[in-house]
Amino acid sequence: MGKKSSTGSFVLGALLGAGLGLLFAPRSGEETREFLADKVLEYWDNADELYGNATDRAVELYSTSRDVALDATEQVRQKIDAARAALGADVASGVEDVADATAPAAAAAADVANKAADAAKKAVAPAAAKTKKKAAKA
Repeated sequence: MGKKSSTGSFVLGALLGAGLGLLFAPRSGEETREFLADKVLEYWDNADELYGNATDRAVELYSTSRDVALDATEQVRQKIDAARAALGADVASGVEDVADATAPAAAAAADVANKAADAAKKAVAPAAAKTKKKAAKA
Protein backbone atom coordinates (compact mmCIF):
# COMPACT_ATOMS: atom_id res chain seq x y z
CA MET A 1 0.00 0.00 0.00
CA GLY A 2 2.93 2.31 0.72
CA LYS A 3 4.26 1.82 -2.81
CA LYS A 4 0.97 2.93 -4.42
CA SER A 5 0.77 6.07 -2.35
CA SER A 6 4.40 6.98 -3.07
CA THR A 7 3.86 6.51 -6.83
CA GLY A 8 0.67 8.54 -6.66
CA SER A 9 2.47 11.23 -4.67
CA PHE A 10 5.26 11.33 -7.25
CA VAL A 11 2.82 11.74 -10.16
CA LEU A 12 0.85 14.39 -8.30
CA GLY A 13 4.06 16.24 -7.45
CA ALA A 14 5.23 16.07 -11.08
CA LEU A 15 1.92 17.50 -12.32
CA LEU A 16 1.93 20.26 -9.72
CA GLY A 17 5.55 21.09 -10.55
CA ALA A 18 4.80 21.29 -14.26
CA GLY A 19 1.74 23.47 -13.62
CA LEU A 20 3.67 25.81 -11.33
CA GLY A 21 6.53 25.94 -13.81
CA LEU A 22 4.12 27.09 -16.51
CA LEU A 23 2.57 29.68 -14.22
CA PHE A 24 5.88 31.20 -13.19
CA ALA A 25 7.65 30.83 -16.54
CA PRO A 26 9.40 33.91 -17.94
CA ARG A 27 7.45 33.52 -21.22
CA SER A 28 4.04 34.94 -21.90
CA GLY A 29 1.05 32.60 -22.11
CA GLU A 30 0.95 32.88 -25.89
CA GLU A 31 4.66 32.03 -26.19
CA THR A 32 4.22 29.11 -23.82
CA ARG A 33 1.26 27.78 -25.81
CA GLU A 34 3.22 28.11 -29.07
CA PHE A 35 6.20 26.40 -27.49
CA LEU A 36 4.00 23.56 -26.22
CA ALA A 37 2.20 23.26 -29.59
CA ASP A 38 5.55 23.11 -31.42
CA LYS A 39 6.84 20.43 -29.05
CA VAL A 40 3.63 18.40 -29.39
CA LEU A 41 3.87 18.57 -33.20
CA GLU A 42 7.57 17.68 -33.07
CA TYR A 43 6.89 14.66 -30.85
CA TRP A 44 3.91 13.67 -32.99
CA ASP A 45 6.05 13.79 -36.14
CA ASN A 46 8.75 11.73 -34.41
CA ALA A 47 6.17 9.18 -33.27
CA ASP A 48 4.64 9.06 -36.76
CA GLU A 49 8.09 8.54 -38.30
CA LEU A 50 8.92 5.80 -35.77
CA TYR A 51 5.58 4.11 -36.51
CA GLY A 52 6.28 4.26 -40.26
CA ASN A 53 9.77 2.83 -39.79
CA ALA A 54 8.48 0.07 -37.55
CA THR A 55 5.73 -0.78 -40.05
CA ASP A 56 8.20 -0.87 -42.94
CA ARG A 57 10.57 -3.06 -40.94
CA ALA A 58 7.75 -5.43 -39.95
CA VAL A 59 6.68 -5.80 -43.59
CA GLU A 60 10.29 -6.39 -44.62
CA LEU A 61 10.79 -9.01 -41.88
CA TYR A 62 7.56 -10.75 -42.85
CA SER A 63 8.56 -10.85 -46.51
CA THR A 64 12.06 -12.09 -45.74
CA SER A 65 10.78 -14.71 -43.29
CA ARG A 66 8.19 -15.89 -45.80
CA ASP A 67 10.81 -16.23 -48.53
CA VAL A 68 13.14 -18.17 -46.21
CA ALA A 69 10.30 -20.47 -45.15
CA LEU A 70 9.27 -21.10 -48.76
CA ASP A 71 12.87 -21.86 -49.75
CA ALA A 72 13.32 -24.24 -46.83
CA THR A 73 10.03 -25.97 -47.66
CA GLU A 74 11.09 -26.43 -51.28
CA GLN A 75 14.47 -27.84 -50.24
CA VAL A 76 12.81 -30.33 -47.89
CA ARG A 77 10.35 -31.30 -50.63
CA GLN A 78 13.22 -31.92 -53.06
CA LYS A 79 15.09 -34.03 -50.50
CA ILE A 80 11.98 -36.10 -49.82
CA ASP A 81 11.45 -36.66 -53.55
CA ALA A 82 15.11 -37.69 -53.98
CA ALA A 83 14.90 -40.06 -51.01
CA ARG A 84 11.66 -41.53 -52.35
CA ALA A 85 13.25 -42.13 -55.76
CA ALA A 86 16.36 -43.68 -54.20
CA LEU A 87 14.23 -45.94 -52.00
CA GLY A 88 12.16 -47.04 -55.00
CA ALA A 89 15.34 -47.87 -56.92
CA ASP A 90 16.73 -49.80 -53.93
CA VAL A 91 13.51 -51.81 -53.57
CA ALA A 92 13.44 -52.63 -57.30
CA SER A 93 17.08 -53.69 -57.14
CA GLY A 94 16.37 -55.82 -54.05
CA VAL A 95 13.46 -57.53 -55.81
CA GLU A 96 15.67 -58.32 -58.79
CA ASP A 97 18.42 -59.64 -56.50
CA VAL A 98 15.96 -61.89 -54.67
CA ALA A 99 14.54 -63.17 -57.95
CA ASP A 100 18.05 -63.85 -59.27
CA ALA A 101 19.09 -65.57 -56.04
CA THR A 102 16.00 -67.76 -55.80
CA ALA A 103 15.78 -68.74 -59.49
CA PRO A 104 18.32 -71.60 -59.23
CA ALA A 105 16.71 -72.85 -56.02
CA ALA A 106 13.25 -72.72 -57.62
CA ALA A 107 14.53 -74.64 -60.65
CA ALA A 108 16.19 -77.21 -58.40
CA ALA A 109 13.02 -77.56 -56.32
CA ALA A 110 10.95 -78.08 -59.46
CA ASP A 111 13.44 -80.71 -60.65
CA VAL A 112 13.30 -82.51 -57.28
CA ALA A 113 9.50 -82.40 -57.33
CA ASN A 114 9.40 -83.84 -60.86
CA LYS A 115 11.82 -86.65 -59.88
CA ALA A 116 9.74 -87.39 -56.77
CA ALA A 117 6.59 -87.54 -58.88
CA ASP A 118 8.25 -89.90 -61.34
CA ALA A 119 9.53 -92.09 -58.47
CA ALA A 120 6.05 -92.13 -56.91
CA LYS A 121 4.51 -93.15 -60.24
CA LYS A 122 7.04 -95.94 -60.64
CA ALA A 123 6.44 -97.12 -57.07
CA VAL A 124 2.68 -97.05 -57.43
CA ALA A 125 2.58 -98.60 -60.92
CA PRO A 126 3.19 -102.26 -59.82
CA ALA A 127 0.64 -101.96 -57.00
CA ALA A 128 -1.86 -100.42 -59.41
CA ALA A 129 -1.28 -103.25 -61.89
CA LYS A 130 -1.83 -105.89 -59.17
CA THR A 131 -5.01 -104.12 -58.07
CA LYS A 132 -6.29 -104.06 -61.66
CA LYS A 133 -5.56 -107.80 -62.08
CA LYS A 134 -7.38 -108.64 -58.87
CA ALA A 135 -10.30 -106.49 -59.89
CA ALA A 136 -10.41 -108.17 -63.30
CA LYS A 137 -10.41 -111.70 -61.74
CA ALA A 138 -13.12 -110.89 -59.34
